[in-house]
Amino acid sequence: MSFLSSDDLPLFTLAGFALNVEERATLFSSLLIKKDQEKLTNLYLWGKILGIQQDYFLAQSVDTNLFQRKYYYTLDNVNWYLLPDVTAEEAKLADAIQGRFYGDPSYEHAVPKNAADPDAPDAKLREEKRLAAVVSAINYDAQIVPRGAYYRDLNRNIRANPNFKGLANDDLGHIHSYLHFRDGFEVTMRSLTERVNKYDDAIDIFEAIDTDEPRGVWSVQSEQGGTLAIVRSLLWPGYTFMHSPAPLKFSSFYHGTGQKNHNIGFMI
Repeated sequence: MSFLSSDDLPLFTLAGFALNVEERATLFSSLLIKKDQEKLTNLYLWGKILGIQQDYFLAQSVDTNLFQRKYYYTLDNVNWYLLPDVTAEEAKLADAIQGRFYGDPSYEHAVPKNAADPDAPDAKLREEKRLAAVVSAINYDAQIVPRGAYYRDLNRNIRANPNFKGLANDDLGHIHSYLHFRDGFEVTMRSLTERVNKYDDAIDIFEAIDTDEPRGVWSVQSEQGGTLAIVRSLLWPGYTFMHSPAPLKFSSFYHGTGQKNHNIGFMI
């Protein structure tokens, strides 16, 4: 499963993240309560964004369409609130804000003026809107799955592959073994040569992350004698993906300030 469960948390201690006993108890029990209250099919812990005043824990609910999601946040680990939808224009404003999250959903962030249009009016964006935009952006840019974990059925719906047994140990540490987990890609976008020689249309239904620019934007590390892979995004520092073939597990967690690394091109 590409979404975090409580059983996956011990894996993330290898990446330097752990919930304390109180957080683990309150977060997962409150998520169950919220799921029942909202009559949701599922509600998964997504990550933690560190604020100046307070930190946000975030969760996501996934629809039948795996890319239609609702996002929730909590400041006290008990009460969860739905994040608002954001427009494309609001997403652009959120991307322009470079500072830290404050920890107050009602806080208004000043959006830097566009140098190309210095006469543009001042713009502000509420923190809860920025929070929703950043979570969506991280999911789009950084959420990944192992190659072969999903397939597209005859109705063109994305389905979990019941025959997926995990990546072979020889493939765990290779960047070409991981794909973006996002909508909008068609295998016909690849050249015929790529489809014949490099990819398998049955399982390579998402973009491979080894083609991301700039090269080196991903870090792949093997642990536990090569039986566990840790994949980190350098574009969104704090995003970590784990995959273990035995027992079969794969999931991701974000733990960071919610700030995109806009200088990645100069660092690699």
